[in-house]
Formats: sequence, structure tokens, C-alpha cells
Amino acid sequence: MKKILTLATIFILAFTNIASAMDKIVITDSWLWVPPNKVAGAFFEIKNNTDKALNLVSATTKGAKKIELHNHIMADGIMKMRQVKAIEVPANGSTSFNPHGFHLMMYKLDKDTFATGNMIEVNFTFDDGSTASAKFHVMPFGQPMKKSMDHQNMDHSKMDHSKMDMGKSDAKK
Repeated sequence: MKKILTLATIFILAFTNIASAMDKIVITDSWLWVPPNKVAGAFFEIKNNTDKALNLVSATTKGAKKIELHNHIMADGIMKMRQVKAIEVPANGSTSFNPHGFHLMMYKLDKDTFATGNMIEVNFTFDDGSTASAKFHVMPFGQPMKKSMDHQNMDHSKMDHSKMDMGKSDAKK
């Protein structure tokens, strides 16, 4: 009986440590678009529950030969997509990955794996060596995002608003 109790205690403690490690990084709202060609855009939210900023440095999945981290930037009045080496997830904060900002680009896809309606597991690696994974739902290309973008934690002060139509009327009253 004592042996069983000891083994049960060890098992519970081990499971608690695994659960705690898994909760350091939480990935939610994960989905991806697959256009007619052999690339896909992956979108999600990463929550960092640690006291230290983490940088996402890579991602992998079966069925994609290559995954790159990307961002959209405004350059010369034109929105352009650029590959980046890392994407920061702030300490006790989150980073959104969406079609007009940070996202993953997946290349050379296996069409059966990336068929609409499938669930695909993506594995993430961070600069401190920690890892996380999440299942992504394959959506038809162009289908609207599942939820609206949360602007609550965005810093708009550094954005160039000069080229945006802010609803100003040319008519003077």
C-alpha cells in the first residue's frame, strides 16, 4: 500500500509540473487560410504567462516544408509583407497574429494535410528553448476571421495616420 501511495504521489507531482510548464505559453484562436496555391497564412493569439518576455523564433508542422514568421509593414504608403527573425510576446502579455499584422507563412504544403476542415498541429519554439503547440483549423481562403480584432492593447501612437481616410469631409459648412 505504501508503495502505491508513493507512486501515486510521484505521478501527481510530475503531472502538476507538466501542466505548469504547459500553462506558461497559451495559444488560442488558432486557424489558417489556404489559398489556391501552395502557401498558407496562420493566425492566432499567444499569451505569455511568465515574468519574462519571450521571442517566437520558429514554427514547424507536418505537411509544410517551410514556415516563416512574417509581419505587414507600411512602406511608401503601401502595405508590404516582410519576413522577421523573431516576434516578441511580452511578459504577462500577449501578441496577436492576424491577416494584417504578424502571422506565419507556410510553404510547399501537402494538399491532403491542408484540406479545408482539417485540424493541423503546429509546434512553436521560443528563444529561451521553451516550446508550445496548438491545433489549427484549416479554413477556406477568404473566410472572415472567427472574432474581431482586439485593439485594447495596441499602441497606435507610432502609426502613420496621414494616409488614412479618417472620415473627413471636403465640404465646408
